Amino acid sequence: MNILRIDSSVRVQNSKSRELTDFFLKKLSIKQDFNLKIRDVGINPPAFPTDDFIKANYTVPENRTDEMKSILANSDALIDELLWADKIVITSPMYNFTVSATLKVFIDNIVRVGRTFYIDENGDMQGLLNDKKLLVITSRGAMFYGKNKSLESFDFQESYLKSVFLFMGISDSIFVNTEAQDFGTAEMKMINFEHSKNQLSKLSKIW
Repeated sequence: MNILRIDSSVRVQNSKSRELTDFFLKKLSIKQDFNLKIRDVGINPPAFPTDDFIKANYTVPENRTDEMKSILANSDALIDELLWADKIVITSPMYNFTVSATLKVFIDNIVRVGRTFYIDENGDMQGLLNDKKLLVITSRGAMFYGKNKSLESFDFQESYLKSVFLFMGISDSIFVNTEAQDFGTAEMKMINFEHSKNQLSKLSKIW
């Protein structure tokens, strides 16, 4: 089994999403063997798409110049990693109600016609990353769900990630959301963190 880990936190120290992902993969390794690749877009984000990137992307492959191929090379490498993986684990801290800018630019590099989706004869768009599993481990500063639901409508993180990967063909997605890690009480932080560890421990036995 091949697993691709995508880290997107800009934090190296004190990153809850990284810590929980370390915990999950360690638990998973007890149950099964797997090959692991790590792509850290939090520390080393890919380049933002440019006008030249867009032109190269929408030029049919056989008509691309060497310069166009060079412009798309890093994007192609990111997509090749996704194609290699059977399962994908994304660590995603919530920044301002959604994903980090580093994860967004990664996504902007991988959603590409002819590589991760195609347009069929009826003009419908179909994903090309079928039969893969996705696990997203998030951390949030505040409490978005539970008794106080005042922030529930502000959660654009899970819906966005679920939708964009479904667009690319991944329908099997699981989210483990760790809330109140910045603005909760010490007790609330601990309870939510341990709850996520418990979820991940159970998931490691069946994923």
